[in-house]
Parts: sequence; C-alpha cells; structure tokens
Amino acid sequence: MTDQADTLAAQLAPYREIPGILAALLVSRDGFVVAADAGPEIQPDAVAAQVAGVIDIAARLSAEFGKPEAKYISLEFEDLNLVLAPFGGELMLVLAGLPGALSCEYRLIRPGA
Repeated sequence: MTDQADTLAAQLAPYREIPGILAALLVSRDGFVVAADAGPEIQPDAVAAQVAGVIDIAARLSAEFGKPEAKYISLEFEDLNLVLAPFGGELMLVLAGLPGALSCEYRLIRPGA
C-alpha cells in the first residue's frame, strides 16, 4: 500500500470497530478500491465494481428529476445493509453492516403533526 492508501485505510478503522460493521471501503466513482477494511465475507473489488454501477444509476435518476447527484444511497437487504456516502471530493464511502449495526431511518414529515 502507498502512504496515502495507508492513511485512508486508517480512517476506515473506526467504522470497523463498531460491532456488526462488516466492511468499510473507499471506492472511486469508476469502481476501484482505494482503501478497504473488510472481513473475509466481503470481497472489496467485487463490491467496488458494483458500487460504480449504483452510482451511475443514481446519477441518471437524479438527472431525470433535474437534481444534483444523490448525497447518500442506502440499500437494505434482509440480513445486510449498505450505505454509500461521499468521502472527500471524488471518493465514496461504502459501509456494509448487519441491520442492528447499520440502518437508515426514514420518516414522513406531515405538516401540523
């Protein structure tokens, strides 16, 4: 690893210290792993390649609505959740975790409620 990759990997360590977080990755928008801290059940290169596709689809959907790119993307599966979030100017943080450790909360805001 390069010094920069080591520095970025060190920034991922606190995420992995949280019980139930299976992986913390920094991924380029074109689908390459820049830094990774992942358990053996996660294949960072394969995840990064798929994340690039998700980012592309989100960008096209944003354009359809005439909006800037999405800030965060959340995917919830039965036993695994993923959150994609911007990290600096060009990277995406990808967190993979068990539902008890990683989730996004959605709520409707009703006027007058």
